[in-house]
Amino acid sequence: MNILLVNDDGIESPGIQFLAEVMKEIGKVFIVAPHTQQSAIGHGITIHEPFRVHHRNELFEGIEAWSLEAKPADCVKFAFYALALPIDLVVSGINDGPNLGTDITYSGTLAGASESIICGVPAIALSADFASLETVKPYLRETLKSVLDAKVVDKNRVININFPKKEFTQFKGFKITEMGERPFNHQFVEENGLYWSRGNWDWVENGPETDVWAWENGYVSISPIQINRTDFAYMDILREKL
Repeated sequence: MNILLVNDDGIESPGIQFLAEVMKEIGKVFIVAPHTQQSAIGHGITIHEPFRVHHRNELFEGIEAWSLEAKPADCVKFAFYALALPIDLVVSGINDGPNLGTDITYSGTLAGASESIICGVPAIALSADFASLETVKPYLRETLKSVLDAKVVDKNRVININFPKKEFTQFKGFKITEMGERPFNHQFVEENGLYWSRGNWDWVENGPETDVWAWENGYVSISPIQINRTDFAYMDILREKL
């Protein structure tokens, strides 16, 4: 199996280096990742300006790697269409921190995985607290083995996997979950005539069927995420009302 790794934290992030060592046990690994931090960049692509590409083999033992001065979705497109890598699976991450609920809208990690689906290649997105990476390692292997052996990864959806918050040193297993609610409370702070976007996540009560609840309660959450955002049930209401 040929595996492409991408992320949004940049090619020098410990998350992608940690992931590369695990994925080498599963297949032949290639890496195409952003040159610098791209968190919360969403699913943007670079179309109005050129970007530089760097060969970064020195960062990974036995793995061919490139960094792009561009966005996560660009990295996946470049791997497929410029480098013409024969990829069977894209794995995006490991992200520094969770990608839960409404986080998914902003996440460059999910964008990298979603771009793979758009290009017709199956994808997995992985997120964890970097403070607990060593705790995550055995569960990462176990979870990936379960998901891949079950053959539930296909080109129609991203399998979004979040490992529990760092307070948990042992995990309770995994749960199949839907997106929960995790709104961000923005605070715009002025400093020297410039504005910074700051804030934190508002706590919202989420049910046990959600990814947020699983993350808060020591479970690995596994959620199938689709590209198609159509609200099919509401289409009937629109037809009736309009």
